[in-house]
Amino acid sequence: MTEINMCIPMTSKNISITEEVYNKLMKIKRENESFSELFLRLLRVQKINFEKAFGTWDLSEEESKKIWSDITSRSD
Repeated sequence: MTEINMCIPMTSKNISITEEVYNKLMKIKRENESFSELFLRLLRVQKINFEKAFGTWDLSEEESKKIWSDITSRSD
């Protein structure tokens, strides 16, 4: 069996958070989970919960795509 190692370039960003936020993140961070993985997991959960809320409205596929596009393209 041949193992293929792929090198994926990763950039990093420094962010500032309060000690309170850090401590809360540490409580929900899984063992061997990086902060990047934690944030991605939390964002997936947020998206799932948000999609469930959308389910209460009768949106067309086009309306749903437009809303998600607007949300994900925000620059603030």
